[in-house]
Amino acid sequence: MLAELVKAGKLPPVEQRLPKHPYVVPHKWVQQGKYGGKLMMACTDQGDWATGHLIQESMYGHSPLRWLRDGLQIGPGLVEAWEANEDQTVWTFHLREGLRWSDGEPYTTADILFWWEDEVLNPEHPEAVPFELVSATGNPAKLKAIDDVTLQITFDAPAPLLPGLMACWVKRGIGPRWMDPKHYLKQFHPKYNPKVGKNWVDTFNAKADFATNPECPTMTGWRLKEYKRGQYTIWERNPYYWCIDRWGNQLPYIDTIQHNNVQDAEVLKLKFTQGAVDYVHGGFVPINVDDIATFKQAQPRSKLQIELWDSGSGTASVFFFNYDYIDPEVRQLIRNPKFRQALSYAYNRSNVQKLVYLQTGEITTGTTSPKSIEFVFNDQGKKVYEQWRDSYATYDPEKAKQMLDELGVKDVNGDGWRELPNGGKLLITLDYPASEPQSSEHVRKNELLAKDWQAIGLNARSNPQPPTGYDDRWNAGKILSKTAWEVSDGPNSLVNPTWLIPLETSRWAPLHGQGYILKSTDPQKIQQQKNRDPWKRQPPHVLPEPGDPIDRLYKAYDKARRETDPIKQHKLVWDIVKIHVEDGPFFMGCVANYPRIVLYKEGLMNVPKREDLALHGFVNTWIHPTPAVYDPEAYYWDNPQEHM
Repeated sequence: MLAELVKAGKLPPVEQRLPKHPYVVPHKWVQQGKYGGKLMMACTDQGDWATGHLIQESMYGHSPLRWLRDGLQIGPGLVEAWEANEDQTVWTFHLREGLRWSDGEPYTTADILFWWEDEVLNPEHPEAVPFELVSATGNPAKLKAIDDVTLQITFDAPAPLLPGLMACWVKRGIGPRWMDPKHYLKQFHPKYNPKVGKNWVDTFNAKADFATNPECPTMTGWRLKEYKRGQYTIWERNPYYWCIDRWGNQLPYIDTIQHNNVQDAEVLKLKFTQGAVDYVHGGFVPINVDDIATFKQAQPRSKLQIELWDSGSGTASVFFFNYDYIDPEVRQLIRNPKFRQALSYAYNRSNVQKLVYLQTGEITTGTTSPKSIEFVFNDQGKKVYEQWRDSYATYDPEKAKQMLDELGVKDVNGDGWRELPNGGKLLITLDYPASEPQSSEHVRKNELLAKDWQAIGLNARSNPQPPTGYDDRWNAGKILSKTAWEVSDGPNSLVNPTWLIPLETSRWAPLHGQGYILKSTDPQKIQQQKNRDPWKRQPPHVLPEPGDPIDRLYKAYDKARRETDPIKQHKLVWDIVKIHVEDGPFFMGCVANYPRIVLYKEGLMNVPKREDLALHGFVNTWIHPTPAVYDPEAYYWDNPQEHM
């Protein structure tokens, strides 16, 4: 595809397009491939996610560092080498020499500082300081370009988690941006072009989105060629992509990708069975293990091979209460671990495993990912995981009823439903956004879970919530539970510990999460409102009581994020898990590590098998970006001419 452009003098030869030391894709399953062909993909999500952004999770090209071996290792990316001082407060990163954006312009530390100084630190721009560049004391790091290829980052406290955080997400899109092409975007920034006008931010952000703006340079293997919102995107090879195979061939092998939007989930599955799609990553589309039989039956027509990678999920479909629910009587009950433990014992998880997940995965109380390094690196870690997994997973409805009786949660008015200890009505709603498809695994799980709790005298029912304002109501403690999610995260429990510790507002203790945010961003606001009802504060927020479980979680986390010894880090994570066991469950799962489906057309090569992968796959967490970690740029057609 590029040879003719080189011959015509429109493109430099490949040796001038690659950096001095290109990244060599290290995977053992990668064979030397052939150039050419087109890859057809599809999904159901609406708007920009469908037509532009989901494919970003397939491309790791903007990441300074990379996860390898299902997150067991951190490897180089745009950064070729890195080191830290003894207390890990000063980190130095060395970019590959000779990197180029997709338009051929040099990629340097100036592109990182442009993002940092002109977006993140610019009060007019909404780009926030990413978590990895905030120290354990709550202060932002200082970034300095030593030269075009050397970046120094300085913190006021040890920052041992930085390399792992730099490998998370795909950067510049789904995760923090970490860079932007200064040579292109400065024309839309008032610092460099005073004529941009007052509403420059919207224009700037639209121009910076390489997944919707074909003009925006990128560092990924494919660059956007054509964008039709809600319909399709077409991507073509980036002639300056900085990665090669071990035979020295510049990647990607495949010329173009077309990513179509099919809004109806059943129509999408029909296209899969008809063979209209070449590659399907199960984490992006509404397919589950109960679709496997359909795909197998359609294989003679679809020519789609079926591969099952491990999800790495710690819960499958999850249930968790809002620990900061606004009603004080209900909240007091929710915060009593014996109440949550009783409900866990009343949960017939094997029924969900059989009917929703077709006997796949393993029964679990609900944990973070079993793939997290703290749980796999030695026998002690495995034991910690097993203790958490099994802590309240036994199905014992008689024990659950006894525990509820001891808590005073009894049927005192004879209507058949248990009341609150004060005699008030107790209704457990299994809340989820009404936009959730009715056929989803979450809705089916909710129906089974509600029946289990009804069987022990609890008035429980599935409860769709209006999607408009849903997050605001959750953050204010006005929604009782969340049921349409799952817990994964890892590969290191500390790089995204939001399920372990309430650090933000979307998980199980939203007002505590908001309090944690305000402590570092606006402590004065906390002081000004300390005498107000926490649920009437602006924004609503709670600070933990000394010695309560969340207070202990915060203190353990504060130690862990400063600890420079990896083994001691792991032990601190185990201490955090111990709190989840003794005072939990804060969230309830059903099965862990169920499989995710990958479909690929006959003749598509270098797609890894489950047995090729170090931990058999790690799909579900966005911070371990799958399939990007497996370098789809190395996929190729055995006969490219058949896929033009």
